[in-house]
Amino acid sequence: MNSYKEAIHLLSRIGGGATVFPNQLGAWLDPESDEVLEEAIDIVYTFVNPDPFEKNLARLRAFLQRLGRETNQGEVGFEFDGQFFRITDYDHAD
Repeated sequence: MNSYKEAIHLLSRIGGGATVFPNQLGAWLDPESDEVLEEAIDIVYTFVNPDPFEKNLARLRAFLQRLGRETNQGEVGFEFDGQFFRITDYDHAD
């Protein structure tokens, strides 16, 4: 299963459903070269139901960590309750 399909399945368990905004354009500043690099991104969105969120929090964390590692991302963004979190330090696989 690819990453965005895994994300929509997990987020559907948390929020009752999920929406994918595929093929969006993202950009980031490479601090080493000082160049702005563009790339295709997918955005996956859900509303959060508190009980399923708490029940799946460890699974969500593991997914975001694995996503960053396996896709060699410099950063994985996660927005929750009006706050944007930047995950840049990934745990090693168990």
